[in-house]
Amino acid sequence: MRYCLLYMLLLLLFSSAVTAQSNDNYFPNGSAFRENCNCYTLTNEQGTQSGSVWNKIKIDLTQSFDYKFNINLGTRDADGADGMVFVLQNISLSIGTTGEGMGFSGVTPSIGIPIDTWQNANQNDPAFDHISINRDGDVNHTSANNLAGPVSALSGNNNIEDGQWHTLRIIWNAVTKSISAQIDGIDRVQATIDLVAQVFNNNPVVYWGFTAGTGGSYNRQRFCTSLNPGFSLPPNQLTCFPTSLQFHDNSLSFGTILKWYWDFGDGTRDSVQTPDPHVYAAPGIYQVKLNIFGNDGCLSDTFKTTITVGSKPVANFGPPPPPYCDEEIVPFTDSSKVQYGTINSWEWKVDNGPPLVQATPGYQQPFTYGPHSVSLQVKTKEGCLSDPITRPLSMYPSPAVDMSFSDTCFRVPALLAAVNLTQAIPIQQWYWRPGDGTLDSTASIHHTYNNGGQYTVKLYAVADNGCHSDTVEKPIRIYETHAFAGNDTVVTDNHPLPLNGSGGVLYSWSPPEGLSDPAIANPVALIKKSTSYVLTAYTPMGCATTDTIRIKVFKGPAIYVPNVFSPNGDNRNDRFRMTAVGITNIYYFRIFNRYGQVVYNSTNPKDGWDGTIKGQPQPTGTYVWMVSGKDFAGQLHEQKGAFMLVR
Repeated sequence: MRYCLLYMLLLLLFSSAVTAQSNDNYFPNGSAFRENCNCYTLTNEQGTQSGSVWNKIKIDLTQSFDYKFNINLGTRDADGADGMVFVLQNISLSIGTTGEGMGFSGVTPSIGIPIDTWQNANQNDPAFDHISINRDGDVNHTSANNLAGPVSALSGNNNIEDGQWHTLRIIWNAVTKSISAQIDGIDRVQATIDLVAQVFNNNPVVYWGFTAGTGGSYNRQRFCTSLNPGFSLPPNQLTCFPTSLQFHDNSLSFGTILKWYWDFGDGTRDSVQTPDPHVYAAPGIYQVKLNIFGNDGCLSDTFKTTITVGSKPVANFGPPPPPYCDEEIVPFTDSSKVQYGTINSWEWKVDNGPPLVQATPGYQQPFTYGPHSVSLQVKTKEGCLSDPITRPLSMYPSPAVDMSFSDTCFRVPALLAAVNLTQAIPIQQWYWRPGDGTLDSTASIHHTYNNGGQYTVKLYAVADNGCHSDTVEKPIRIYETHAFAGNDTVVTDNHPLPLNGSGGVLYSWSPPEGLSDPAIANPVALIKKSTSYVLTAYTPMGCATTDTIRIKVFKGPAIYVPNVFSPNGDNRNDRFRMTAVGITNIYYFRIFNRYGQVVYNSTNPKDGWDGTIKGQPQPTGTYVWMVSGKDFAGQLHEQKGAFMLVR
């Protein structure tokens, strides 16, 4: 505590003494004023202002200089203006104008480096915020006094009125006669000119300073002589405890740095540019701070950064719950931890094989049957290495299965039998998927398919050790028949009638009498009396179904028409039909009421008349019918008659 108080007291005394001296070095004009020890406002956010700040001590241009500043062009973009100029001149300490000249216009002899934030068409300004090198107070970019630029003030960005502080570096090389400017460490403009001989009439002694102006638009425009503390660690420096850390100062200052004030975050301090390598007493997170004290009497802001002094990590991982089966991919989940630091490297080893280093946690690979070992060692980005951890892994054998069955008929139980190809691995449970949406779980199943077709049967098993077999898939063919002998019909005696059976692969008609061949689908029947035939349709495996066709035999060719019908909805004699025996074509079948009106007319009268006209039931009474057709011999048949409609 006593050291700390003494340190602060010395800092304040030293700062006050030098600050008082430096106050006389700069002379502000117009709207310019001093903000703090090393920073100035040139113009406020007000219209028609001009401000300048000059260093009272002239410099000799026969000597090179490298000046570093921080500049801020304000926050107004669209209506922000007009900009600032770094100026070398030997006239006076009070010059400055408003508006587009930015306090530089008309100053001659002079060299200026304007940072212009307003587009003035009469000066041939570009639309973007720009930087250039100009002489003798002339800011017109098409003039011979425009020595370099204009280019965008910021590299890759057209707007510097962003409210941010940017670094401005002005370099004069007296040997090569080159003057140049950088912004944020990037070269922007450069010109080669003998300033002493060509600009200042062989007078090498000049003032330097900043000017700025506003007009109808405005911005707060500011600059600071650089006093920027900073430090870094060597490239690839590891910070694992108890490594010693070497802090390198890379502070930037307009003038000479007189003092460095280090605070290492653990209660220790130093006041030299390059402190001794620092060793922290324990792992942890430390905030390191640096202030610098310049020869202009100013104390900088505090540069801060966080240093993680890493602790030793603890490696840990785990596979998912067993079982682990051969050739199965086993994933390992990392659960390593570290108190201070960040794990960024995972080194895995399997069975003492070559290490596999990964930049991401987790690992997976397939393993063969038998015992294995898996180890993990982790490393942090701070360079701390864990002890390795090793875990055993036992892989169990997986069963292999097959199945057997035969093609069969629909609606006939099919025997599906499971086969264990690895008898040394007992099966705990079977899982069948016969292919028709059903499931089963016994070793052998009797499964009935309700429809024919080809199905894919799937089977897998789970062994007593918990391991699954691969899924076996095989097709099964289920045969199906649908016997159809044809619709009942009529025929004339001794007239051949072709039959057309369907619905199977093989066929059998019974009885065989009167058939040309009872073992084919379409035999020809030649019969003298009414007969019923039963068709059996089947496949080579069986799968038989049957159907019956009834054949009525009439004398003919002839047309038979009833003499009465009763359409009363009792499903008996509800339609008036005619029966055509031996007639191959019906030309018409017509019915007339007692007024001679046609109530029914058809060339295909199988459905017959239902006793209505346009849905309206017709009255009881006598009706006349007429029919015309041709028989199989080509003879025309025309008949007519009457019938009674009874309700």
